[in-house]
Order: sequence, then C-alpha cells, then structure tokens
Amino acid sequence: MLHQTGGLSEPNRLWRDLPGIALCALIACSATWTALLAGSAVVWGLIFGLVLAAIWSPPALLKTGISFAAKQVMRIGVALLGFQISLSTLQVLDVADVAAIVINVAIILAVGWFVGPMLGITRELSLVAAASVAICGASAAAAVACVVMRNDSANRDVACTIGAVSIISSAAMILYPPLVQMAGLGPAAGGIFLGGTIQEVAHAVAAGYSVNPETGDMATVAKLLRVALLAPACIAVSFFASSGGASPKPSLPLPPAFLVAFVVAALLNASGLVPRELSQATAPLSRFCLVMSMAAIGLTLPWRSIRAFGLKPIMLLLILSVVLIGSSLIYVTYGSS
Repeated sequence: MLHQTGGLSEPNRLWRDLPGIALCALIACSATWTALLAGSAVVWGLIFGLVLAAIWSPPALLKTGISFAAKQVMRIGVALLGFQISLSTLQVLDVADVAAIVINVAIILAVGWFVGPMLGITRELSLVAAASVAICGASAAAAVACVVMRNDSANRDVACTIGAVSIISSAAMILYPPLVQMAGLGPAAGGIFLGGTIQEVAHAVAAGYSVNPETGDMATVAKLLRVALLAPACIAVSFFASSGGASPKPSLPLPPAFLVAFVVAALLNASGLVPRELSQATAPLSRFCLVMSMAAIGLTLPWRSIRAFGLKPIMLLLILSVVLIGSSLIYVTYGSS
C-alpha cells in the first residue's frame, strides 16, 4: 500500500499540486522577464499575482498547488540561499569588519523588537521587517515569517513587507553610491557600507560595482556575510519571540528544516565540496523560488487586505533603514581600519 498523506498518496498529491505550481512558475517567468526592463522580479511577481486574482478566481484545481508554492517553495528558495556562502567571505573582511556587521544586524533586530510595538505593530511583523532590513531583504523576511508568524494575516504581511523592502532596496541601490562618494569613502569602507546597508543581494552588488570594481568586490563580500547570518538570526528571533509569548518556560526551539538545509548548504559550499557551477546556478534558482512564492501569495490576497496593511510597517522599515545607515556610517568613518 502506498504511503498516505492527508488521504492522498504521494504521487497523487504531486499531480494534484502540479497545475497550481505551474501557474506560479509561469507568473514568475513573466515577472523575471519584466524585471530585466525595470524593477524587482519579487515585486513584479507579487503585482502580477494580485492583478490576476483581482480579475479571475483560481479554480479548486489550482488552489492546492498555489498554497504549496506560497509556503514550501519559499522555504526551498531560502534553503538554496546557503550555497552563496563561502569561506572567502571571512577571508576578505578583518575581525573588526565582521564584528561591526554582526553588531549592526543585532542592533536592527533589537530596534525592530522595541520600536515596532510602540508604533502599534505586532512583534511578529516587527521582527519580519527588522530581519528584512538587517539581513537580506525578501529572503530574510520570508525566512523569519516562516519561523514566527502563525496568524491568518501572515501572507498579507509578508507580501507587503517584501514588496516595500524591495522598493526601498531599489532606491538604496541608486542613492547610496553617491553618498559613498560624497563621504569620501575608499573602496574598503565604501564596500562595507554598501554591502552592510542595502537590503537585497543583487542591489548591493550592483551599487558596489557602480562605484568601482574594488568597492563592488568588498560590497559583495560584506553582503554575503549578512546572508550568512540568516540562520543564527532566525534561531535567535524564534527563541526571543517565544520568550515574549504566553509560555512561562520557553525552551530553545528546534530550527525549522529549511534553516537546517540552509546551514548544511553553506557548510558544504564553504568546504569546497560543491562544484562552482552548481553554486552559481543556485543563486538565480533561489531567487526564482522566491518570485514564485510571491506570485502564489498574490493570487491568494484580495486588494482590501493590502490596504489593511497600513503605513505603520512602512514607517518602521524606513526607521530601521535610517538606523542602519547611521550605525554603518559611524563604523566606516571612525572605526574601519
């Protein structure tokens, strides 16, 4: 007898999910192609999903696959992000640089923890927003949301946060390089600033190389160090989130499987066991998975739920970005060797 899950055998379950997954993949392809002209594929995936849902209601045949893409494909994308981590990250930066980036991540998570509720935002959403600014934009928001968010508005909050932080990151890619030049920062300091403050990996890399190749190299390394902090940050956030809940004796939570996969992928890549070609191929695949999940979330969200998101979380994202800019400038101006 075949193994049963939820009343369906695994092969039947795959066939059941395939049409919805294929639809999300098609939307993700359209979003990726559109992003070659302008904007972020993540944002376009969300917009295309929202527009399609506004004019057409997906039939029952597609809904299980859409749900799979919104949750499981997102986790797969985060796990694949681990293949971008290598030992060269730590070899290029000195101890002070690594410490400064780690401290900045901790500062932003702490500011989000305290300031978010002061603005009337739930602590869970505050942590998702803080992680998106502190670590790696959309991927971090998705990962932390998978760990801490459990309510019915989670899809809306994650989608809106990812859309907003992607737009902020796009603006940073344009605005921060002139700031580096105005501040007179050299390649090392400028790269650490750009890689340490811009949310999305692609935007940080593009901003660095728009200054010069040396700044681009350093920005890439600094940004990948922030990506490497995703797993420990998620585990810490999960623990502190549970500490602040109703449970009187919180215990250290077991990390979700996708975070374990992220760490394993990072260790394998850092050890040199992963062929370079495979490591390079996982970067666009990870991004495509995230775009697919955004398309799936867009297909499940009514416009009225987007309006209900409000301006306060966006205000929090901007506050966190300003704090990160300030702390990073202080380090590269006075503390960087």
